[in-house]
Amino acid sequence: MESSFSYNVMSYPTKFFLQTHPDRLASIAAWFGMEPPTVGKCRFLELGCGNGSNLVSHAFNLPDAEFVGVDLSEKHIRHAKESAQELNLLNLKFYELDVMKMTVEEFGKFDYIIAHGLFSWIPSFVREKVLSLYREMLTPNGVGYISYNAYPGAHLRDMLRNMMRFYTQNISEPMEKVGNAISFLSFLAENTSATKTYQPILRDELMRHSRHDATAIFHDDLADNYQPFYFHEFASQLEKNGLQFLSEAELQAMSINSFSPEARNFLDSFDDPVQREQYRDFLSGRVFRQTLFCHREITLNRQVEHSVLNKFLLSSPIRPQSDKPELAANKVEKFVGTTGTGFEIDHSLTKAALLHLGKIWGQAISFPELLQAAKRMLEEQGLTDENWETRFNEAGAIFFQICFNTSIIELHLHHPQYNAEISDMPEVNRLSRWQLRYSDLVTTLFNKYMKIDDPVSRRLLELLDGTHNRAELSAQISEFIETNIEQENKREMLDNLPNWLDESLFKLARTGMFVS
Repeated sequence: MESSFSYNVMSYPTKFFLQTHPDRLASIAAWFGMEPPTVGKCRFLELGCGNGSNLVSHAFNLPDAEFVGVDLSEKHIRHAKESAQELNLLNLKFYELDVMKMTVEEFGKFDYIIAHGLFSWIPSFVREKVLSLYREMLTPNGVGYISYNAYPGAHLRDMLRNMMRFYTQNISEPMEKVGNAISFLSFLAENTSATKTYQPILRDELMRHSRHDATAIFHDDLADNYQPFYFHEFASQLEKNGLQFLSEAELQAMSINSFSPEARNFLDSFDDPVQREQYRDFLSGRVFRQTLFCHREITLNRQVEHSVLNKFLLSSPIRPQSDKPELAANKVEKFVGTTGTGFEIDHSLTKAALLHLGKIWGQAISFPELLQAAKRMLEEQGLTDENWETRFNEAGAIFFQICFNTSIIELHLHHPQYNAEISDMPEVNRLSRWQLRYSDLVTTLFNKYMKIDDPVSRRLLELLDGTHNRAELSAQISEFIETNIEQENKREMLDNLPNWLDESLFKLARTGMFVS
């Protein structure tokens, strides 16, 4: 593996990987016909856990599950142990250990095993060991996750990586190395004579690096050990270890809807999922994969029908673009997610179901219950139907496509209990306050990011420690706005403070972030 010294000198940045949550892994496994281990009581292992931030988030919200993290860096593990102790996470253990020394006899078996940002950055003999650990340590119905850089898209990054490494080959100090690498990339982007294809590639990579921490660039782009894979190569390594491809960690990453009709027909001609996925990568130029897999003996269902939705709880922040959406048939309404992307629907029952799903955001609901709620909504508006079963089937087919082709609706097998009430002295959970120390992202009880990127919202979360009533919160936020010289639109914010505070507390409550 890459020397632990580099990670002790420059720690990898704090990250929370929502796509590695056991509920996500279990839900996708169930989509393809598996009976995955119970999320709330699972055993979960992360190889290369870094400073433990990912596992801390999972362990806090799943107190009856058991989590184990292993990393080679003493600095990472020291931070991880301190975090677990501070949050009193008795269900979480960390070990400073080389994976080459891990055995199933010492650690036992796990229901879910993940390795994020590890596989492409370790020597081949360590990769072989990692895959053998999955083979030996995964329970019979367990799910594995490995992320890695993928060809053909990674060829472009290889080119830039090799240039930056060549330019900085005589620089050893990490921050100086990163700074010089980015400066050189910027120089190339502005001064190349090849402007039609080469310059846009350089500028895109420069933009990508501008969004990353220096520590991530140092370890991801300038590391000594680095090896992307074609998907078929990775699948072959799985097969050699008695494992098989299950899915990507995001269902929409397997969708072919964005391709031309000719490309879709071409991809549909392959029954073998490995071949289909490989050709999909060729068509999309995929750079990065987050692959799920299981034991080879498991029989998977690749012919998934919309009845699969009955297995799940659904949640979504989806909302209609219109302030007054019309639910009548043949009236097209656009629904959008938090990023503004969305789709148009004219099916009455589906529109009502999406409307209800967005209204209860923060909660999860079974698909049959969702359809019944939508039916009641339509009937209350005088929109009846003589054949509700047909409408239910039609809505199921539409929801199936939405769930597979977009990320707007989340599927769950685990439904956490939470407090939706706003107490007289509201208190945000300790995890959220802990996360704010290291990031502007906090994770909700429903495994979603909430971005706290403005100083007023951050100050509110700091004050929500259970010692302030609403009047005190309002007074302190008002004082903060008045005295914060960097705050723009002060008068407007102060005038709107009562509404803003109500909306903020409501949003926190319905995403399960208050202490019960």
